Amino acid sequence: MAIPNHHEPAANLHELLDALVDRSISDAQLAELNARLEAEPEARRFYMDAMRIEAELSAMHHAGASQQQPAGTLGHTNRPHIDNQPSRLRTLLAIACSVAIASLASSWATYEALRDRTAVVASDAPPSEQWGATGDAVARVAATRNCRWRGDRSDIGFGSDLAGGQLLELEAGIAELTFSGGARLVLEGPATFRIPDADTVELYTGRASAAVPRRAEGFSVRTPRLAVADSGAQFGLVASADGGSEVHVFEGPVHAQVLDATGRAIENVNLTNSEAVRLTGVSAQYALMRADGEGFVRTLATRSGPGEGLLAFDDFTYPVGPLAWQNGGFGWAGPWADLEAGDPAAGGAAESNGVAQGSLASFDLLALGNRMVQSDQQNRIRRALSTSIGGVFDAAGLVENADGLRLIGRNGRSIYVSFLQRVSKVDDVFYGFELHRGDGNSNRVLCVGNGVDRHGYGLTSNFQQTRGVRFEPLGEEDTGVNLYVLRIDFGDSDNDLVTVYRNPESLLDERSCVPGATMRGNFAFDRISLANFDGAKLHEIDEVRVGASFRAVTGQPAPANNEVAAAGIKGVIAGVLREKLAGSLRFN
Repeated sequence: MAIPNHHEPAANLHELLDALVDRSISDAQLAELNARLEAEPEARRFYMDAMRIEAELSAMHHAGASQQQPAGTLGHTNRPHIDNQPSRLRTLLAIACSVAIASLASSWATYEALRDRTAVVASDAPPSEQWGATGDAVARVAATRNCRWRGDRSDIGFGSDLAGGQLLELEAGIAELTFSGGARLVLEGPATFRIPDADTVELYTGRASAAVPRRAEGFSVRTPRLAVADSGAQFGLVASADGGSEVHVFEGPVHAQVLDATGRAIENVNLTNSEAVRLTGVSAQYALMRADGEGFVRTLATRSGPGEGLLAFDDFTYPVGPLAWQNGGFGWAGPWADLEAGDPAAGGAAESNGVAQGSLASFDLLALGNRMVQSDQQNRIRRALSTSIGGVFDAAGLVENADGLRLIGRNGRSIYVSFLQRVSKVDDVFYGFELHRGDGNSNRVLCVGNGVDRHGYGLTSNFQQTRGVRFEPLGEEDTGVNLYVLRIDFGDSDNDLVTVYRNPESLLDERSCVPGATMRGNFAFDRISLANFDGAKLHEIDEVRVGASFRAVTGQPAPANNEVAAAGIKGVIAGVLREKLAGSLRFN
């Protein structure tokens, strides 16, 4: 098939395009091609026609090659050698057998037709030269692991801002990006992508996982064959070199659009948790399959032990079923234990104190793992914290000896506790997230929930209360997910002060948060209990954290420097509730 000749630019554009698709283009050639595409409408039209034709022929070639591969596999072929004759672009288009070419060309054709934008070519020129009018920051590099970028991109690293419109190639490693609307994207190299604006990511080749909070409405991730624009969802995307695409749903639902070769939506696919869909590069047919939740890097902000002020953590990453005897996370003295259950089971593990699939996600937070759910109405389960000599809380200087117990509560120190909570029905008798010093209602030092001794929704304390339960309201009860952060300042003569933040205004700056309630009393504790009694509701808890600072329990480690903190204070409100892993990871 001949290249259209109704708008033939200068001959050396052939050589530049040959070098581009063959991935042998030099820095000087890239700069020249970029300048010509910006300045010459005829060059842009020629470029798009050539790339569109090559994409179609490459897809046809790979469709034939894929018939020799096992069903369900993503093919990879070796890129052929291309000679250096002046006519090699036409020859290349005729044979159309380069995986890398098919990837790049089909991506450009799809997205230029879809968005009607002028072609953008990656350049190693300084940002001020290559970004032009699209140079506004659209994302931030929040974490990296062994990243290598194509070209001399020393400007891309931990804490750096990415300007819109660049074609970027992550040759190796993993990069986590954050967006001002709260979305997070983890890219696994090799990957080629572009971020036109703060609400759009175009993934041409590679793998990526996205976590999009509800408030990031309008945020979308696109491949050449699929487009996903759902808030309050977590999913993975694959754009393969042969033009195929996949979407895997971790937390849904997700409504994906199937795109044709011009980027036009031709069908909608509705997916829920643990479902996935795969499309080939040449057909509108798609195959449903089970999502590969373990096959994607979901976040680089993972943690395997205490650090950065975080002392205890549990995200309920357990198999669906009874919670009793599960012993994950860190900072605890032992596993979860049933104290009461409406459905006592043989072996002491009640299904009604259980683990349910999927996490809770608040308005500004995204959580990973599963969640705790209490489905019966005579239920309490608890877990003791590690307060022994030499344990994590003792090492942090937070433990005191009182009443024969080792309690978190040393005078002059502070502790923070955070958790996500949801209830399925309001004003339905008692449920709560409880701090205890030993078991029993009389040892319940604090409770966030509803119905303690006929009190409504709020904060209560039973311990050492001779005149009835202390109670402070926490606002209107609802059935949404609520993020709670409790700060306890331990004072002399057991005169402690607890400050409660319900859905705090910031996850970075405690000073900008308005307390929902405060209370004084004796609040030293050594265990956490979860309770649900009477009525007909479900009580759910997720992402339990105990730490020495506000940011430790909101998943926002201290910034590397003041400049990064100032620049990112508004851009990283959303975050997965996990801390960084010591070693090669770096976080702002």
